[in-house]
Amino acid sequence: MSKSRSANTKRSIVPKAQTEGNSSKRLMSLAGFALLGMLMLVVWASTSKSQPQPALELGGTSLLGYSIVQTYPHDPNAFTQGLEYDTICNSTSCQDIFWESTGLYGKSTVREVDALTGSVLRQQALPAADFGEGITKFGSRLFQLTWLSGKTYFYDVNNFNNFTMQTDPLSDGWGATTDGRHLIVSDGSATLTFLDPDTLSKVKSIVVSDNGSTVPMLNELEYINEEIWANVWMTECIAKIDPRTGGVRGWVVFTGLRDRLVASSPPQQLPIDVLNGIAWDSVGERLFITGKCWRELYEVKTEVTKLQMSATEHLEVQKMCRVAL
Repeated sequence: MSKSRSANTKRSIVPKAQTEGNSSKRLMSLAGFALLGMLMLVVWASTSKSQPQPALELGGTSLLGYSIVQTYPHDPNAFTQGLEYDTICNSTSCQDIFWESTGLYGKSTVREVDALTGSVLRQQALPAADFGEGITKFGSRLFQLTWLSGKTYFYDVNNFNNFTMQTDPLSDGWGATTDGRHLIVSDGSATLTFLDPDTLSKVKSIVVSDNGSTVPMLNELEYINEEIWANVWMTECIAKIDPRTGGVRGWVVFTGLRDRLVASSPPQQLPIDVLNGIAWDSVGERLFITGKCWRELYEVKTEVTKLQMSATEHLEVQKMCRVAL
């Protein structure tokens, strides 16, 4: 990402202070739409029980479609930068929650959110000078990145007021997840960095590529079934990445999901922005998706159908997902 862009307009699809990018029409090229229509990749998800969309095999790299399983409320004023599913239990019951990081200067928070109702159970605001980014839980602590400041915040999951701040090796913090041994973070490039969770020192890094072409703008991250899932900023694409090599094993394309939400939503204080929230329930094997200032959060199901694609078709998918060709 160009460092010459205003900090307040960094990452908004609406040209307005503290929102990201341009209109959703820039998320895909017309060629990408034509390709997907020709291959019957995407069927509009018109109901929460929509049929799985077809998927294609790209010479070993799969392309997955999706269907909506369930729809949940989400705070439309939450500029979601990171999302993680968890279950909190006491002596009598358990509750499904999300740990969520929100961004924007002066509005950034770390939150515990009721997964069923979308209600914010508790939150802690960041200093006004910090722009919240990715979040992940490691042990009994939450790790929250910040944009451009080189800071990582550590929170006690039981008490957000009990937090510390530490300098990290990132000049630009974007997404965060964990493989159970390391913190895995993105910085808006094609590189994913593995950090020691105690010292934040760099352990290793991998460069993400699809058939030899790098995949920049890696943003929100989630670790799912021994793969790193990474949203590509300003697209509806999520790359499924081999954590050892950085090779892209597959693409999940959420075409129409944001457009569906925009079409059904009333005007709101902050405009509906890009997809940017991935959460995984490893016990129930449930995948959740949302975005910046989305009033809905979705449980979705992905499905692969093994079809052959030509080199030309693969190239169009790479263009749509902003692979650096």
